[in-house]
Amino acid sequence: DAAAAAAILKDCSVIVGLHPDQAVGVLVDLALGLGKPFACVPCCVYSKEFPLRKLANGQQVRTFEDLCEWIMAKDPRIQSETLDFEGKNRLLWYVPPAGDELP
Repeated sequence: DAAAAAAILKDCSVIVGLHPDQAVGVLVDLALGLGKPFACVPCCVYSKEFPLRKLANGQQVRTFEDLCEWIMAKDPRIQSETLDFEGKNRLLWYVPPAGDELP
């Protein structure tokens, strides 16, 4: 049920998405909104499904690099690392400062 799901998300210690596809933007927004750490390895862009995703210059998000730039623009404290395996291996992560988590 929705109340139970909300409680689990509110009480979790980190939000993680590996190949989260269409959920990547919501995952990041949820983590930032709740003041939770997150780690995600984005993959597919889905530009046709998300035509309103725009970069700072107004260009639509169309490539993997665009997607990572769009995610990182959500908060200047989001970090990026390259993981040691082939394929989509870019980890985007964020750890909020102490005290930022919602009560």
